[in-house]
Amino acid sequence: MFVFLIIVASALGIYLITIAFFYFIQERFIFVPNLIKKDPSIKLVSEFEDVYLQGEENGELHGMYIKVSNPKGLILYMHGNTGSLYKWSVLAEELTHYGYNVLAMDYRGYGKSTGVRNEKVMHSDAQLFYDFAKNHFDEKDIVIYGRSLGSGFATPLAKDNTPKALILETPYDNFKNVADTYFPFIPNKWLLRYEFKNDDSIQDVKCPILILHGTRDRVVPFRLAVNLYENIAEDVKNQLVTIPRGRHNNLASYALFREKVSEFLE
Repeated sequence: MFVFLIIVASALGIYLITIAFFYFIQERFIFVPNLIKKDPSIKLVSEFEDVYLQGEENGELHGMYIKVSNPKGLILYMHGNTGSLYKWSVLAEELTHYGYNVLAMDYRGYGKSTGVRNEKVMHSDAQLFYDFAKNHFDEKDIVIYGRSLGSGFATPLAKDNTPKALILETPYDNFKNVADTYFPFIPNKWLLRYEFKNDDSIQDVKCPILILHGTRDRVVPFRLAVNLYENIAEDVKNQLVTIPRGRHNNLASYALFREKVSEFLE
């Protein structure tokens, strides 16, 4: 009996240490900026300009404003959790093929953006870039685009404003369910410092919504996108585009993806 109690106590101790370890390093799983010591110049085919905005709590946010001739409007692009605009600017530039200017932002700690992270100030940062977009276009010509992690900023931003449309690529319903996918043995509900409750926010989004997700996504499971889709208000124009065999990072290579985005933006 004594040996059994020692085993149980040891197992419990290891579990508690694991929980504590996860709590203190969780940001390393959520935000993976792959910082480089000296950010090289970014080169694109399109004309662009750097944008620097001053955020709350001494945050300085960097973005890129990519331009086309005779734009139909502006797409505000919020990228995934890895890399920085040094990587994502090329993918953001691809959206100009739909005839829109693109404003892409880097989160705090990514690329040239600085400042201490927390969910509140990061939502505030997203609003800063939306306000910058409004200085160039009417809201009726602004499309919010969130990819993966970026859906957690794009969805509440669409709720709090009146954009033309919201596009979500490989999104999730809420961050707890993403965490449960990777760490089912951790009480994520109590430990996560970032909630990103897209399923709550999307209920109050009034603009048209397009969700695109692949059935073989191993990063954000397809079922989480379905859960999110089911929370859209019935009176909102919406569409869930399922990409058969699509994975997390290759949807833009599918003709169906490009066709549906083009139709939606028209």
